Amino acid sequence: MRRRSVVAPFAAMSAAPTLAVRVATALAVMALVVPARATRAGAQQQAPGPARLVAFINEPLEPQIGEVFELRLTVRLAPDVVAFFPDTLLPAADAVSAGAGAWEVTPAPADSIDVRVTYPVMGLDPGGVELPSLELWARPAGAGEEAGLRAATVLSPTELPNLQRIVIPIGGALIMPHREMIEAAELGLIPRPPADVLGAGLSVWLVAAIGVGTATVAFLVWIWLAGRTPQGVLQGVVLSPRAEALRELDRLRTLGWHANGHVVDFYDATTGVLRHFAERTDADWRTALTSTELLARLQSRWGADRVSKLGGTVWTAERVKFGTDRPAPQAAEADWLTVRGWIEELPER
Repeated sequence: MRRRSVVAPFAAMSAAPTLAVRVATALAVMALVVPARATRAGAQQQAPGPARLVAFINEPLEPQIGEVFELRLTVRLAPDVVAFFPDTLLPAADAVSAGAGAWEVTPAPADSIDVRVTYPVMGLDPGGVELPSLELWARPAGAGEEAGLRAATVLSPTELPNLQRIVIPIGGALIMPHREMIEAAELGLIPRPPADVLGAGLSVWLVAAIGVGTATVAFLVWIWLAGRTPQGVLQGVVLSPRAEALRELDRLRTLGWHANGHVVDFYDATTGVLRHFAERTDADWRTALTSTELLARLQSRWGADRVSKLGGTVWTAERVKFGTDRPAPQAAEADWLTVRGWIEELPER
Protein backbone atom coordinates (compact mmCIF):
# COMPACT_ATOMS: atom_id res chain seq x y z
CA MET A 1 0.00 0.00 0.00
CA ARG A 2 1.33 3.36 -0.90
CA ARG A 3 1.91 5.52 2.11
CA ARG A 4 0.16 8.85 2.35
CA SER A 5 0.89 11.57 4.87
CA VAL A 6 -1.88 13.16 6.90
CA VAL A 7 0.36 15.88 8.30
CA ALA A 8 1.60 17.18 4.93
CA PRO A 9 -1.60 19.15 4.11
CA PHE A 10 -1.34 20.99 7.42
CA ALA A 11 2.31 21.89 6.84
CA ALA A 12 1.57 23.20 3.37
CA MET A 13 -1.28 25.42 4.67
CA SER A 14 0.25 26.50 7.97
CA ALA A 15 -0.22 30.17 7.11
CA ALA A 16 -3.82 29.74 5.83
CA PRO A 17 -6.96 30.43 7.92
CA THR A 18 -8.21 27.73 10.28
CA LEU A 19 -11.24 27.02 8.07
CA ALA A 20 -9.00 26.18 5.13
CA VAL A 21 -6.97 23.84 7.30
CA ARG A 22 -10.13 22.02 8.36
CA VAL A 23 -11.20 21.64 4.75
CA ALA A 24 -7.80 20.16 3.89
CA THR A 25 -8.17 17.77 6.82
CA ALA A 26 -11.53 16.53 5.59
CA LEU A 27 -10.21 15.99 2.06
CA ALA A 28 -7.17 14.07 3.31
CA VAL A 29 -9.27 11.82 5.52
CA MET A 30 -11.78 11.13 2.72
CA ALA A 31 -8.96 10.20 0.33
CA LEU A 32 -7.66 7.65 2.80
CA VAL A 33 -10.94 6.22 4.11
CA VAL A 34 -12.30 5.39 0.65
CA PRO A 35 -9.48 2.91 -0.22
CA ALA A 36 -9.75 1.37 3.27
CA ARG A 37 -13.48 0.77 2.85
CA ALA A 38 -12.92 -0.66 -0.60
CA THR A 39 -10.45 -3.13 0.89
CA ARG A 40 -13.00 -4.23 3.49
CA ALA A 41 -15.60 -4.88 0.79
CA GLY A 42 -13.08 -6.82 -1.27
CA ALA A 43 -12.34 -9.16 1.61
CA GLN A 44 -15.53 -11.08 0.83
CA GLN A 45 -14.54 -11.78 -2.79
CA GLN A 46 -11.58 -14.08 -2.14
CA ALA A 47 -11.46 -17.43 -3.90
CA PRO A 48 -12.64 -20.45 -1.85
CA GLY A 49 -9.95 -22.42 -0.04
CA PRO A 50 -9.17 -24.04 3.32
CA ALA A 51 -9.38 -20.60 4.97
CA ARG A 52 -10.41 -17.18 3.72
CA LEU A 53 -11.06 -13.75 5.18
CA VAL A 54 -14.73 -12.77 4.95
CA ALA A 55 -14.75 -9.59 7.06
CA PHE A 56 -12.55 -7.34 9.12
CA ILE A 57 -12.80 -4.08 10.99
CA ASN A 58 -10.52 -2.12 13.30
CA GLU A 59 -11.82 -0.48 16.47
CA PRO A 60 -11.54 2.47 16.69
CA LEU A 61 -11.81 3.11 12.96
CA GLU A 62 -9.24 5.93 13.04
CA PRO A 63 -6.69 5.17 15.79
CA GLN A 64 -3.85 7.54 16.52
CA ILE A 65 -0.22 6.73 15.77
CA GLY A 66 1.20 4.56 18.56
CA GLU A 67 -2.25 3.72 19.93
CA VAL A 68 -3.08 0.03 20.41
CA PHE A 69 -6.35 -0.79 18.66
CA GLU A 70 -8.34 -3.96 18.03
CA LEU A 71 -8.26 -5.64 14.63
CA ARG A 72 -11.28 -7.94 14.40
CA LEU A 73 -11.21 -10.63 11.72
CA THR A 74 -13.72 -13.22 10.59
CA VAL A 75 -11.97 -16.15 8.89
CA ARG A 76 -14.10 -18.88 7.32
CA LEU A 77 -12.74 -22.42 7.41
CA ALA A 78 -13.86 -25.04 4.94
CA PRO A 79 -15.57 -28.16 6.34
CA ASP A 80 -13.27 -30.97 7.49
CA VAL A 81 -10.29 -28.61 7.83
CA VAL A 82 -8.07 -28.19 10.88
CA ALA A 83 -6.43 -24.74 11.00
CA PHE A 84 -3.71 -23.60 13.40
CA PHE A 85 -3.98 -19.90 14.31
CA PRO A 86 -0.99 -17.90 15.66
CA ASP A 87 -0.91 -15.68 18.73
CA THR A 88 0.23 -12.71 16.64
CA LEU A 89 0.19 -11.39 13.08
CA LEU A 90 3.02 -10.99 10.59
CA PRO A 91 4.27 -7.39 10.90
CA ALA A 92 3.77 -4.88 8.09
CA ALA A 93 6.02 -1.92 7.30
CA ASP A 94 4.05 0.54 9.47
CA ALA A 95 1.82 -1.64 11.65
CA VAL A 96 2.67 -4.49 14.06
CA SER A 97 0.98 -6.80 16.56
CA ALA A 98 0.86 -5.46 20.09
CA GLY A 99 -0.04 -8.62 22.00
CA ALA A 100 -1.64 -12.03 21.81
CA GLY A 101 -4.95 -12.50 20.00
CA ALA A 102 -8.16 -14.13 21.21
CA TRP A 103 -10.76 -16.03 19.19
CA GLU A 104 -14.14 -17.71 19.23
CA VAL A 105 -15.66 -20.27 16.85
CA THR A 106 -19.20 -20.13 15.42
CA PRO A 107 -21.04 -22.23 12.81
CA ALA A 108 -21.17 -20.89 9.25
CA PRO A 109 -23.15 -21.77 6.10
CA ALA A 110 -22.61 -25.10 4.28
CA ASP A 111 -21.05 -26.79 7.34
CA SER A 112 -18.12 -24.36 7.30
CA ILE A 113 -16.74 -22.71 10.44
CA ASP A 114 -16.25 -19.03 11.21
CA VAL A 115 -13.37 -18.04 13.46
CA ARG A 116 -13.79 -14.58 14.93
CA VAL A 117 -10.38 -13.49 16.12
CA THR A 118 -9.27 -10.19 17.66
CA TYR A 119 -5.64 -9.05 17.55
CA PRO A 120 -4.24 -5.94 19.27
CA VAL A 121 -2.36 -3.88 16.68
CA MET A 122 -0.37 -0.63 16.69
CA GLY A 123 0.19 1.81 13.80
CA LEU A 124 3.67 3.29 13.52
CA ASP A 125 3.13 6.00 10.90
CA PRO A 126 0.28 8.46 10.21
CA GLY A 127 -1.77 8.04 7.06
CA GLY A 128 -3.06 5.03 5.19
CA VAL A 129 -1.02 2.00 6.27
CA GLU A 130 -1.05 -1.68 5.41
CA LEU A 131 -2.24 -3.86 8.28
CA PRO A 132 -0.29 -6.94 9.43
CA SER A 133 -1.06 -10.22 7.66
CA LEU A 134 -2.49 -13.40 9.14
CA GLU A 135 -0.25 -16.48 8.80
CA LEU A 136 -1.87 -19.81 9.58
CA TRP A 137 -1.37 -23.50 8.79
CA ALA A 138 -4.05 -25.97 7.67
CA ARG A 139 -4.57 -29.65 6.93
CA PRO A 140 -7.51 -31.98 6.33
CA ALA A 141 -9.11 -33.36 9.48
CA GLY A 142 -8.27 -36.98 10.18
CA ALA A 143 -10.76 -39.81 10.51
CA GLY A 144 -12.95 -39.13 13.53
CA GLU A 145 -11.14 -35.85 14.26
CA GLU A 146 -13.13 -32.72 14.94
CA ALA A 147 -12.44 -29.98 12.39
CA GLY A 148 -11.89 -26.38 13.35
CA LEU A 149 -9.40 -24.18 15.12
CA ARG A 150 -6.21 -25.10 16.95
CA ALA A 151 -3.55 -22.89 18.55
CA ALA A 152 -0.34 -22.71 16.52
CA THR A 153 1.64 -22.86 19.76
CA VAL A 154 1.07 -26.63 19.90
CA LEU A 155 2.89 -27.16 16.59
CA SER A 156 6.46 -28.38 16.43
CA PRO A 157 8.85 -27.47 13.58
CA THR A 158 8.78 -31.07 12.33
CA GLU A 159 5.02 -30.82 11.67
CA LEU A 160 5.18 -27.67 9.54
CA PRO A 161 6.36 -29.30 6.27
CA ASN A 162 3.23 -31.49 6.33
CA LEU A 163 0.85 -28.51 6.64
CA GLN A 164 -0.36 -25.95 4.12
CA ARG A 165 0.92 -22.47 4.98
CA ILE A 166 -1.63 -19.75 4.26
CA VAL A 167 -0.85 -16.03 4.44
CA ILE A 168 -3.95 -13.81 4.33
CA PRO A 169 -3.42 -10.07 3.63
CA ILE A 170 -5.88 -8.09 5.74
CA GLY A 171 -6.04 -4.69 4.06
CA GLY A 172 -5.44 -1.14 5.16
CA ALA A 173 -6.35 1.29 7.94
CA LEU A 174 -6.19 5.01 8.53
CA ILE A 175 -3.76 6.03 11.27
CA MET A 176 -4.28 9.57 12.53
CA PRO A 177 -1.49 11.85 13.79
CA HIS A 178 -1.52 13.13 17.35
CA ARG A 179 -3.35 16.38 17.98
CA GLU A 180 -0.01 17.94 18.92
CA MET A 181 1.35 17.11 15.45
CA ILE A 182 -1.63 18.82 13.78
CA GLU A 183 -1.35 21.90 15.99
CA ALA A 184 2.39 22.13 15.34
CA ALA A 185 1.77 22.00 11.58
CA GLU A 186 -0.89 24.72 11.84
CA LEU A 187 1.56 26.95 13.73
CA GLY A 188 4.33 26.32 11.20
CA LEU A 189 6.43 24.34 13.70
CA ILE A 190 7.79 21.98 11.08
CA PRO A 191 11.35 20.59 10.87
CA ARG A 192 13.82 22.97 9.25
CA PRO A 193 16.03 21.94 6.35
CA PRO A 194 19.73 21.35 7.06
CA ALA A 195 20.66 24.80 5.77
CA ASP A 196 18.58 26.44 8.51
CA VAL A 197 20.11 24.23 11.19
CA LEU A 198 23.76 24.35 10.15
CA GLY A 199 23.68 27.84 8.70
CA ALA A 200 22.71 28.95 5.20
CA GLY A 201 26.26 30.00 4.37
CA LEU A 202 27.84 26.65 5.20
CA SER A 203 29.72 25.29 2.20
CA VAL A 204 28.94 21.75 1.06
CA TRP A 205 32.49 21.44 -0.25
CA LEU A 206 33.87 22.35 3.18
CA VAL A 207 31.80 19.61 4.82
CA ALA A 208 32.98 17.09 2.21
CA ALA A 209 36.63 18.11 2.68
CA ILE A 210 36.36 17.71 6.44
CA GLY A 211 34.82 14.26 6.03
CA VAL A 212 37.46 13.06 3.56
CA GLY A 213 40.28 14.43 5.71
CA THR A 214 38.95 12.69 8.84
CA ALA A 215 38.63 9.37 7.01
CA THR A 216 42.17 9.68 5.63
CA VAL A 217 43.67 10.38 9.05
CA ALA A 218 41.78 7.43 10.57
CA PHE A 219 43.03 5.12 7.82
CA LEU A 220 46.66 6.21 8.31
CA VAL A 221 46.39 5.70 12.08
CA TRP A 222 44.99 2.20 11.51
CA ILE A 223 47.93 1.32 9.21
CA TRP A 224 50.39 2.63 11.78
CA LEU A 225 48.77 0.60 14.55
CA ALA A 226 48.73 -2.50 12.36
CA GLY A 227 52.48 -2.26 11.94
CA ARG A 228 53.13 -1.85 15.67
CA THR A 229 50.54 -4.27 17.10
CA PRO A 230 51.71 -7.80 17.98
CA GLN A 231 50.76 -10.55 15.58
CA GLY A 232 47.25 -11.89 16.13
CA VAL A 233 45.76 -8.94 18.05
CA LEU A 234 44.19 -7.25 15.04
CA GLN A 235 43.31 -10.60 13.54
CA GLY A 236 40.98 -11.17 16.47
CA VAL A 237 38.92 -8.12 15.50
CA VAL A 238 37.48 -9.94 12.47
CA LEU A 239 35.73 -12.93 13.99
CA SER A 240 34.13 -15.88 12.27
CA PRO A 241 30.30 -15.93 12.26
CA ARG A 242 30.27 -18.58 14.98
CA ALA A 243 32.82 -16.82 17.19
CA GLU A 244 31.02 -13.49 16.83
CA ALA A 245 27.66 -15.08 17.72
CA LEU A 246 29.08 -16.82 20.80
CA ARG A 247 30.74 -13.64 22.01
CA GLU A 248 27.51 -11.67 21.64
CA LEU A 249 25.48 -14.35 23.44
CA ASP A 250 27.94 -14.32 26.34
CA ARG A 251 27.63 -10.54 26.51
CA LEU A 252 23.84 -10.77 26.65
CA ARG A 253 23.98 -13.20 29.53
CA THR A 254 26.19 -10.89 31.58
CA LEU A 255 23.64 -8.08 31.14
CA GLY A 256 21.21 -10.12 33.24
CA TRP A 257 18.10 -9.01 31.36
CA HIS A 258 16.37 -12.37 31.97
CA ALA A 259 16.64 -11.84 35.72
CA ASN A 260 15.91 -8.11 36.11
CA GLY A 261 12.52 -7.76 34.41
CA HIS A 262 13.69 -7.42 30.81
CA VAL A 263 12.98 -10.98 29.68
CA VAL A 264 11.37 -9.76 26.42
CA ASP A 265 14.55 -7.89 25.48
CA PHE A 266 16.59 -10.95 26.47
CA TYR A 267 14.67 -13.29 24.13
CA ASP A 268 14.56 -10.70 21.35
CA ALA A 269 18.33 -10.19 21.49
CA THR A 270 19.07 -13.93 21.78
CA THR A 271 17.03 -14.87 18.70
CA GLY A 272 18.44 -11.79 16.97
CA VAL A 273 21.92 -13.26 17.36
CA LEU A 274 20.64 -16.49 15.79
CA ARG A 275 19.17 -14.59 12.83
CA HIS A 276 22.35 -12.58 12.32
CA PHE A 277 24.42 -15.76 12.47
CA ALA A 278 22.19 -17.37 9.83
CA GLU A 279 22.51 -14.29 7.61
CA ARG A 280 26.30 -14.32 7.84
CA THR A 281 26.45 -18.00 6.91
CA ASP A 282 24.19 -17.47 3.90
CA ALA A 283 23.81 -14.04 2.27
CA ASP A 284 20.38 -15.00 0.87
CA TRP A 285 18.93 -15.37 4.37
CA ARG A 286 17.73 -11.99 5.55
CA THR A 287 16.62 -11.11 9.07
CA ALA A 288 13.13 -10.38 7.67
CA LEU A 289 12.44 -14.13 7.44
CA THR A 290 9.61 -15.35 9.67
CA SER A 291 10.51 -17.83 12.38
CA THR A 292 8.84 -20.58 10.36
CA GLU A 293 10.90 -19.75 7.26
CA LEU A 294 14.10 -19.46 9.30
CA LEU A 295 13.64 -22.89 10.90
CA ALA A 296 12.76 -24.45 7.55
CA ARG A 297 15.95 -23.11 5.98
CA LEU A 298 18.07 -24.19 8.92
CA GLN A 299 16.59 -27.68 8.58
CA SER A 300 17.34 -27.75 4.85
CA ARG A 301 21.00 -26.98 5.57
CA TRP A 302 21.73 -28.78 8.83
CA GLY A 303 19.03 -31.47 8.92
CA ALA A 304 15.84 -31.88 10.96
CA ASP A 305 17.55 -33.82 13.77
CA ARG A 306 20.09 -31.08 14.43
CA VAL A 307 17.48 -28.29 14.36
CA SER A 308 14.71 -30.07 16.33
CA LYS A 309 15.89 -28.94 19.77
CA LEU A 310 16.23 -25.36 18.51
CA GLY A 311 12.61 -25.15 17.36
CA GLY A 312 11.08 -25.16 20.84
CA THR A 313 13.27 -22.26 21.94
CA VAL A 314 12.40 -20.20 18.84
CA TRP A 315 8.66 -20.69 19.39
CA THR A 316 9.02 -19.81 23.07
CA ALA A 317 10.75 -16.59 22.01
CA GLU A 318 7.83 -15.79 19.68
CA ARG A 319 5.34 -16.19 22.53
CA VAL A 320 7.48 -13.99 24.77
CA LYS A 321 8.05 -11.22 22.20
CA PHE A 322 4.53 -11.06 20.82
CA GLY A 323 2.42 -12.70 23.54
CA THR A 324 2.10 -12.84 27.29
CA ASP A 325 4.51 -15.68 28.11
CA ARG A 326 7.13 -14.61 30.68
CA PRO A 327 9.46 -17.51 31.58
CA ALA A 328 11.33 -17.60 34.87
CA PRO A 329 15.03 -16.61 34.80
CA GLN A 330 16.13 -20.26 34.96
CA ALA A 331 13.92 -21.20 31.99
CA ALA A 332 15.08 -18.17 30.00
CA GLU A 333 18.72 -19.04 30.64
CA ALA A 334 18.04 -22.63 29.57
CA ASP A 335 16.66 -21.35 26.25
CA TRP A 336 19.71 -19.10 25.89
CA LEU A 337 21.94 -22.11 26.53
CA THR A 338 20.08 -24.07 23.83
CA VAL A 339 20.81 -21.37 21.23
CA ARG A 340 24.44 -21.04 22.33
CA GLY A 341 25.02 -24.78 22.40
CA TRP A 342 23.46 -25.22 18.98
CA ILE A 343 25.71 -22.58 17.42
CA GLU A 344 28.80 -23.85 19.25
CA GLU A 345 28.26 -27.42 18.01
CA LEU A 346 27.91 -26.44 14.35
CA PRO A 347 30.96 -27.02 12.17
CA GLU A 348 32.54 -23.97 10.57
CA ARG A 349 31.79 -23.47 6.90
